Formats: sequence, structure tokens, C-alpha cells
Amino acid sequence: MSPAELFVTIALAHALAVASPGPDLAVVTRQTLAHGRRAGVLTALGIAAGISFHVAYGMFGLGWAIERFPALLTVLKLVGASLLLWIGWGAIRAQPAADAAPITVSGKAAQRDFGIGLATNLLNVKAMLFFVALCSAVITGDTPTWLKLGLSAWMIVATGAWFSFVAWTLGHPRIRSRLVHGAHWIDRAMGAILLLLGAGMLWSVLHG
Repeated sequence: MSPAELFVTIALAHALAVASPGPDLAVVTRQTLAHGRRAGVLTALGIAAGISFHVAYGMFGLGWAIERFPALLTVLKLVGASLLLWIGWGAIRAQPAADAAPITVSGKAAQRDFGIGLATNLLNVKAMLFFVALCSAVITGDTPTWLKLGLSAWMIVATGAWFSFVAWTLGHPRIRSRLVHGAHWIDRAMGAILLLLGAGMLWSVLHG
């Protein structure tokens, strides 16, 4: 497979995975509607930062840890499920708002939003397995380092750009102001999705 073919193959597979519904999309949507555009974008950047870790061990062969230490995967699933359940529980209890909620711009809030995105993606076991499987299938020992680095950078930037676009769109003042009266229902729906994802992950650990 030529470098161009390899790049297109991985880029398309990654695009389909990123655009599909999952914890990352649900969290960005929830953060944007609850705290505004800035919070959503910071959450998206946190997700992109998490992708960098997945890409690193997927691209450069660090996925061996999962094979050698299967208990590690179980621990990650339990922690990830707990995180999704915690965020989902908070979202599903959202209450109606009379107007768009005030947008907090403190450094502490920024760290919170970025951290939520980072933790959600880092503990997304499906993302972890996706990158390990994808890179194991198409990356070989003969793949040039420059191509690995280029693909890594592309996937990190593309992930951040996509979720930032989602946050930027949903967080537009006009769109958010129109959604605000029903935002608690959207928040609750996102919470229900996160609870289902967390419960499903927990079920797979307990009955796997």
C-alpha cells in the first residue's frame, strides 16, 4: 500500500469513527448546551488531547500492554463506565432554564471542561481498541516514521476540528437561545445515552 493509499484508508476510517454517535459526541453536546460554546470547544480540545494518547500507542506499538496485562483493560472499562455514569447522572437531572445559562469564563471552569473531554476520551475503551485495531491492521514495521507522525497529527487535528465545529454550531448564541427552553430535555437525552453507554460497558465487564 502506497503512502497516499495508507493515508486515505486511515483518514476515512477515522472520519467515520469520529462522526458516529458515542460518548465524545454526547459529552460535547451536553457541555455546549449546559455551559456554552467556549465550554464545548474546550471539551472538544480535551477529546483531541485524549486521541493523541490512543494514536501514540496505536501507531508505535504500545498496544502490547493490553495483550500482556488484560486486567488493565478491565480496570479502564470500570473507570470509564463510572465516568460515563457520573456525567450521565448529572445530565439526566437537568432542570428547565428561563434563559440561556450564564457562561463561566474562569480558569477553573476551563480546566473542568478540558478535563471532562480528556477523561471521557482517555477512558473510552472503544476508542482505544479502535486505534489499536486500525493501526495494527495497516501499519507495518516498514511504514516510514514521517508517515506515522503525519497520520497521527491528522487524526488529532481532525478530531479536535470536528468536535469544535459541533460545539461552535450548537453554541451559537441564536441556536443556543432557541434551544434553551428545551435544552434540559436535550441534556436529559444526552444523559440517558451516557448512562446506557456506561451501563453497557459495566455489563460487559461483569458478564464478559
